Amino acid sequence: MVSALLASPRADAILREMEARADRDLAADRARERLAATRDTIHEAANLGAGVGAAEDAWRRAADSLEHRDLPAAEWELDRAAALAVEAQRRHVREIHDALSAVEDHISAARKVGADTAGAEDLWVQAKSAFAARDYVQAGELVKQAERAAIRGQQDQIGRAIQLRENQIGRAHAIIAACEPLLKEAESYDLSVAEVRTLLRQARDVLAKGDYLAGMTFARNAEEAAYRLSTQVEEERGRRGIERPARGVCGVCGSDALTFYEDGWGRCMACGAEFRWRGPLGLRERLRGLLGT
Repeated sequence: MVSALLASPRADAILREMEARADRDLAADRARERLAATRDTIHEAANLGAGVGAAEDAWRRAADSLEHRDLPAAEWELDRAAALAVEAQRRHVREIHDALSAVEDHISAARKVGADTAGAEDLWVQAKSAFAARDYVQAGELVKQAERAAIRGQQDQIGRAIQLRENQIGRAHAIIAACEPLLKEAESYDLSVAEVRTLLRQARDVLAKGDYLAGMTFARNAEEAAYRLSTQVEEERGRRGIERPARGVCGVCGSDALTFYEDGWGRCMACGAEFRWRGPLGLRERLRGLLGT
């Protein structure tokens, strides 16, 4: 049979086909070996915590191409899968390295505001040692724990800072609100309130922008200007015969335990209700004041 095959006119073509088939089988075997090796590379990267989704997709396409004996496509996808797995692993290592630097800065910032960073620092040192030993799984977990510990250490300081900010904003708004009745009364006497109005507007503007420190400064300045204005208001009250009431009855609870403040406000000591005992002058009272009657 072999001699007949060699005597055939197509002997050369048949031999070439057999050799090509043998080569294809050998290439397929090599591809299958590469398929297994690439799978191990992807698993190794995944075990380190790297994102290997793209590499896994390329590997599946390579396996499918190999099953359909499309060796060029299988080889191309295997090259891509291996490169993606290696790049994913390198990227993950860089991310851990960058996280170590970021957490170090975070701990330093926490220390500056008085936070307790002992636990975070200890975890960070352990993470750095694990990274140096190429134990990237342990390093990645420890650096996350160090970050969480640093954040926990800052929570009290952050809470106090937020509370301080809210308190200052509340005090600034209270000062602004307290100035308004005095300004209205002063305007009813035709007194100049431009300075106080300007300072109040500036205080509102900066508070609206979230700058509570500058807002408090402007509010305090407005309060001082209003205090100076209050002297003129008191003089006008005296000239017009306006005096603080000595007694009264609360319109809310009916108690007579009232306190009347010089700024024109009053307060019921029984229920806490606040009221205005002195409001801006009406047109008739303003005319009487101008006429001196």
